Amino acid sequence: MVSLRDARRDRGWSQTTAVARLRELAERGEVDVASAASLKTQLSRWENGTVPDEPYRTLLAELYERELGDLGIDVTPHWERGHEIPGLLTEIRDELRTLNELLRERGGA
Repeated sequence: MVSLRDARRDRGWSQTTAVARLRELAERGEVDVASAASLKTQLSRWENGTVPDEPYRTLLAELYERELGDLGIDVTPHWERGHEIPGLLTEIRDELRTLNELLRERGGA
């Protein structure tokens, strides 16, 4: 598995080049997409972990010639990821405890 950023860099493309190629694919498939400027912002977000909506997921898979999972894009529906929530809640609770302890220590100093 590679990230979207790695897939782009493997091709030697800048974000601007990737956006131009993405728009070309969209035009060929007669798919409406955002302006180049908006798409560049979106690409940056996607490369930083935001999951793209359709039709962008399909276009990205085609652009990089990889499956979405191979690009690090998890499209598992939220109801199938419910098992992750208790663990995340435990992590959050532990972090909050640690922060509270630090705040108490600073208040007493």
